[in-house]
Amino acid sequence: MDPFLQGDVQGVDAQRSAWLRGLEHLEQVLARWTDGLDADGYWWTPADELNPIASLVRHIGGSSLRLLRYAQGTMPTDALRQEGAHDFDRTGTDGAAVYALCRDRLREVRQGLLALGPADYGLVREVGRKRVPVRTTIIVQHLLEHAHAHAGQVVVMRKLYDVLEGEAGVSRPAQRG
Repeated sequence: MDPFLQGDVQGVDAQRSAWLRGLEHLEQVLARWTDGLDADGYWWTPADELNPIASLVRHIGGSSLRLLRYAQGTMPTDALRQEGAHDFDRTGTDGAAVYALCRDRLREVRQGLLALGPADYGLVREVGRKRVPVRTTIIVQHLLEHAHAHAGQVVVMRKLYDVLEGEAGVSRPAQRG
């Protein structure tokens, strides 16, 4: 069942509940469309201009954590910020490890969202090297929209991989919808 149909998250206000349900949906999409993906599938693309699933997943985890830091009123560490410049590099790193790191980072995002409260929502935070002033609610909204946009790319890449590589004689999992 889609998370939004499960009602409010108990013990939190409506705004955090919506954010947490959005994050839960993101996690479900990533789990569904990386399930059973082989090592080649994580780095496959039908064209050099497109991003492989592993790069997209790495970017979702890293950018979500960076945006959470801004929403919390802190800056991402230099290491986390520098990672962002390499999110889309084709490193060939084990795709399952990339996905595991993403899951860990999304768990950290969940904990960060739980720690926010109504008094934080209207606070103006500084975002990026230019320190652009943005309200906490807008940062978190962007975090979810941005992550879901890239999750949609994961879905498309997985469907392309299953269809195009399946045509080449590679056995793929059953239809995903």
